[in-house]
Amino acid sequence: MTQEDKIPPAGLHPRLVKKLLDNLEGNDAFRAQFQASPEQALRSIGYTDPWACMQVTSGKLASPEQIKAQRNKLEDRMVGIQNQSCDLDAQEGF
Repeated sequence: MTQEDKIPPAGLHPRLVKKLLDNLEGNDAFRAQFQASPEQALRSIGYTDPWACMQVTSGKLASPEQIKAQRNKLEDRMVGIQNQSCDLDAQEGF
């Protein structure tokens, strides 16, 4: 199966997205955990099926200010059908 043949994952539950973005905006310990291990960070807030997009490379996570500024757009995209890239990766110019 090629990358183009893979079906993108379904969107995340709105409550999970809210928890995730709340923690990424205001919890430095969670941000550090998310950068080190997105899967562990997601499990810590109740998500049991982290998807491939959560392979965030250290140093590419958007700042809390960027997340806050783009909060509505991020929530809309994360609860919908996902594409093959991660919305939280390198948001410069998002």
